[in-house]
Amino acid sequence: MRLTRLIILSIIICAIASCGPKKLTPATEIVYEGPLAGSAETTYASAQKVVERCVQVKICMGLGGFDYPLPQIRGMSGGNAVMCGDSLKEGCYTADGFITVVQGGDAEIISHECVHHWLYEHTGDLDPLHESEYFLKCGGALSLSGDSN
Repeated sequence: MRLTRLIILSIIICAIASCGPKKLTPATEIVYEGPLAGSAETTYASAQKVVERCVQVKICMGLGGFDYPLPQIRGMSGGNAVMCGDSLKEGCYTADGFITVVQGGDAEIISHECVHHWLYEHTGDLDPLHESEYFLKCGGALSLSGDSN
């Protein structure tokens, strides 16, 4: 009985420890920067998935009829987060039209950053405070609590 309690307690502690926030470390190497798809030598590794996500977000936002350009992308490696302003985030969109992400990161981050992109293209405001309903409706399942970029 005592061994069973010890095993259960160990499982609970491991579960709690693994559910905590992950430590963000800055990605330092740019592995790709530019348009999503270009020539064979200059295409972002996940270009098709990024384009699909961004187009889905655009349609979800009711902007499918507008001829706005796709974002450009900056893929980073060497860490699990990117600098966005003065803080580390899992992704970042800037008014120069770039989505910056860690290469191979969560695809939900792309959806979230595409909301910023399409808002900026449509309104001129990238909504850094996440006030738009589209972040929850179209931007994936990312939590925005305490997030400002």
